[in-house]
Amino acid sequence: MVRTCLKRVGRLACIALAGYGCLGGVAAEPVPPPAPGTAPLWEVGLFNAAASVPDYRGSDERTLYVLPVPYLIYRGELLQANRDGVRGIFYKGSRVETSLSFSGNPPVSNGNAARAGMPQLGPVLEAGPALRYYLYREGVDEKLYLQAAVRGAASFDIHNLHPSYEGLRGGLSLVLEDFRLRPASTWRFGLAAGVDFSEARYNNYFYEVTADQVQPDRSEFHSAGGYSGFSCSAYTIWDLTPHFSWTFYTRWDNLDGAVYVESPLVRERNNFVVGTAIIWTLWESETYVHAH
Repeated sequence: MVRTCLKRVGRLACIALAGYGCLGGVAAEPVPPPAPGTAPLWEVGLFNAAASVPDYRGSDERTLYVLPVPYLIYRGELLQANRDGVRGIFYKGSRVETSLSFSGNPPVSNGNAARAGMPQLGPVLEAGPALRYYLYREGVDEKLYLQAAVRGAASFDIHNLHPSYEGLRGGLSLVLEDFRLRPASTWRFGLAAGVDFSEARYNNYFYEVTADQVQPDRSEFHSAGGYSGFSCSAYTIWDLTPHFSWTFYTRWDNLDGAVYVESPLVRERNNFVVGTAIIWTLWESETYVHAH
């Protein structure tokens, strides 16, 4: 998340006033630094990412995505939003907090060899409630927690974006977020590990092979619901300036024991996602709030 310091109109005005003061005008009062443990009420910026992603879990083909994505961080008392989703809507306590969990999968093109002659898969969006139990929290961002989530999935037709319900997916994970080796360090680290479970309908969207889709190297397959894999991820963030950061992200997905692992569409039992991004904060609130 590499952020570039874009000066807002208000800050430009302060600089202009300060310069006017040096020339004999009225000098602007210095802006006091924010109190420890506080952060802007809201931030708006761009997440400029590049990532190499498997077409789907178990695929031996991958796609490189390079795109800018706008983001919003909001730290309200009843509603909070950051890169992890929307939090604190239903309940927020010292140890337990509710959230909305999001996930998804990009569309799978007709060029995927394992799915030759099969319908193209549209993008999948998952959303649903999650429960966090905090084991440790320190400072503005640093935290360790357990999260249980259940998400409903919808696929979207690639041509008209018509949604179709694809069942439930969820899991349990342990997450370490924004850990610093020293309090003033400009480097942050994160780790996560968890297991996933999904309904048969969800699994069959990706891995089912019907009788009319059988080929010499592709047998008929219908998945059950149940255990759907283990994942472990890590990231590092270097804060170059308060508004400009760089991040590197990687994730390992292991499908050993998954209910759909015998599908002929599963060509790899171990997938890796790698990506990097520059995060650029464009605007932020002048109002600071206690960050938690």
